[in-house]
Parts: sequence; structure tokens; C-alpha cells
Amino acid sequence: MKEIINIKEKNGSKVCSARELYNYLEVKTDFTNWCKRMFEYGFIDGQDFTPILEKSTGGRPSTDYALTLDCAKEISMLQRTEKGKKARLYFIEAERKFRESKQLDFDNPDTVLQLAQNWKAERQRRERAEERIALQEAVIEEAAPKVNYFDEVLQSESTYVTNQIAKELGMSARTLNRKLREFGIQYNQNGTWVLYAKYQDKGYTRTKTHYYRDTFGETKTSMQTVWTEKGRKFIHDFFKHKSQIDKL
Repeated sequence: MKEIINIKEKNGSKVCSARELYNYLEVKTDFTNWCKRMFEYGFIDGQDFTPILEKSTGGRPSTDYALTLDCAKEISMLQRTEKGKKARLYFIEAERKFRESKQLDFDNPDTVLQLAQNWKAERQRRERAEERIALQEAVIEEAAPKVNYFDEVLQSESTYVTNQIAKELGMSARTLNRKLREFGIQYNQNGTWVLYAKYQDKGYTRTKTHYYRDTFGETKTSMQTVWTEKGRKFIHDFFKHKSQIDKL
């Protein structure tokens, strides 16, 4: 078996370095946050993982973790990547070779009892891992509508004139513009509504050029501010929040 992650023995148990596993899996998140997120899936400090303070030359000491092979297998499974699958199979094979290296006396009741306990513990760990994956999928599924709304709606090219949004709020465009000015959201500059600096560069509005003919038949242009879907949502959320405050 080709060694991809170094496995050591510590206090009678086989362990591996969390940092080595992290590097092999090519995780994009930084090491500290990744470990914190992984350990939140129900792993127990001192039982499934043990902090190790590493010395560094010229810098601050860094922390690694000694992972039991069971913990390493479950973390590998949680990655749901090809490398995660390979790491899990690697640890399973390492455990198999470790068991085969021991001479088992099946005539000894203690040996049979220990094997039964190991099998039961393995089944429980596998069930815990499946529960963790199910929980992860549930979180992703719950977030999906929000992600889809952001991708499909807030990032869309749809724009709205003030009159459309005003009607949705049950007021006129003149009233909405006035309220947005009073609340310090926009101001009028040469006939065009412009957002204050606090709200600029957030993707709330766009400026469109409007072409028209004057009374002499000459083509003229004027600038018109329109609201994006993101800006429309901002206005609705703003007035909803203000309405709740006014009721207090």
C-alpha cells in the first residue's frame, strides 16, 4: 500500500496528522477554520482528536491535531471529493493491515468479545458519519433557495423605474422619491436622482440614457436612474424595517 499520509502509533492507537490530511485533500479553506468546522460534526477533543503544539523556527508555534483513524475516515468522507474517497479507503486499508498484523486467538472469549465490541463501535461510527453527511446535505438544501434567488434574481439584468416600485408599496413615484431623499438615501442632481455615497457601488441602481424629441423636433437625451432587482429588494426591506420600528 502506497503511503499517502503518515500513520503513527500513539498511546496504543493509530493516528495521523490533521495537517497532513488537510494538505492531501487540497482544502481551500485555511487550516484553523477547516479543523474547527470539521470538529463541530460531533468529534470529541481528547477522544477523536488531540491538539499538538508544533515548534517553528523563528515564528509562533502552530497547532496540529492527532486524529484517530476513525476520525480521519469520517472527515475524509465529509469532504465529498475524489481525494476524500481515496483517503478514506487508504485509512480502511491501513486498519485492515493493522488488524491482520495481530495474532488473534479465537478460542479466547476476550478476543471474541473485543471483536464484537469493535464491530459495534465501527457500525456506530459509520451511522454517525451518515448522519453528519445527511445534516450537511440538509443545510445545503435549506440554503439552496437563497442561493438560487441571488444567482437568478439579484444578478439578473431586470431593472425597474421608480413608479413600478412605488406602486408595489402603495404610493406614488413622487412620494417614494421624496421619502428616499428624506431618509438620506438619494438626492436630486440636475434632474437626476443619485444615491448618496453610503449606498453607491452596491448595485442598487443603474443609469440609462433616455432619447426624446423636443418641441422643435430635435433629438435630446436625458439620464434616468433605474433600480436593479437588488435595489428593489433593498427598498422593500428598508420600508418593511421602518414600518416595524414605527409600530414600536
